[in-house]
Amino acid sequence: MDSILISPKTEKELKYVLELLHSLDIEAKKISEKDRDDFELAQLLKNVDASGIVREETKAVKLTDGQRKLLELSEAEMAGKTVVPEKSIQVEEDEWLNK
Repeated sequence: MDSILISPKTEKELKYVLELLHSLDIEAKKISEKDRDDFELAQLLKNVDASGIVREETKAVKLTDGQRKLLELSEAEMAGKTVVPEKSIQVEEDEWLNK
């Protein structure tokens, strides 16, 4: 059976959700933020293309100071900005080229 991972915003929400699930006889357990991050990273790694093929434009490049500062922005500073993963761009490019 599939499972769900819930990330409440506050400790109060966490307690409420756990109490609700337990009252419904649904097994639930609290995990640390680190364990949640490890789980999410593992999920991302499942989707990584491990074919070993490196396209020319994906080879390592030296970042400019501006690019480095952009990568160091906090989550709050990035809120509302659209970020498109390279794999998504590649899929769209391949679809466009194969029309």
